[in-house]
Amino acid sequence: MQTIYYMPGRGGRLDKGLGPALAARGLDVFGREITAQSGQTNDNPFAGLSFEQQVHVVAHDLDTLVSQDNPCVIGNSFGAYLIVHALLHTKTFVGRCLLLSPVLGPCRLSGMYFRPPKAGQLQRAIERGAFQNIAIDLVAGELDAQSPRALGEQLTANAHGRLQIIEGEGHRINPVFIERVLDIWL
Repeated sequence: MQTIYYMPGRGGRLDKGLGPALAARGLDVFGREITAQSGQTNDNPFAGLSFEQQVHVVAHDLDTLVSQDNPCVIGNSFGAYLIVHALLHTKTFVGRCLLLSPVLGPCRLSGMYFRPPKAGQLQRAIERGAFQNIAIDLVAGELDAQSPRALGEQLTANAHGRLQIIEGEGHRINPVFIERVLDIWL
């Protein structure tokens, strides 16, 4: 059975949405949840860690995953953001990554400015081609302000990956499109 490392976005769960959809395909799904189940970090110690600590835990997970044949990683939204940062700290990740609606940098949402932690560090890493030896595919909605198209293009070009923009979709891509993406990617 193939193992998939999956990180949902903030508020996402491994046992809801995409997690069960991956398991239904016969995949062994494991990963991390960013948000505590009931809003208390003692339900999910990972959620109580600082951003930098979370990145190091995910990097360790990815380094451990390397021992498997054809390791696959899927990240959604802020989960994808953590994965990309973790890839900067991995030793020799040789698997494939699929980033769905990834947060890639600062953006304006509902009139407010959102700047994720270490956004400048990630942008510089993308610009210098730090992901050249990693297969990264990216899927984002055409209207998704959290996945700046220019950064997505640059990231996938440097990583020799594919960028797929779903017309008319925003940050929450219709599950029908995600199923089609998974049919091809897996």
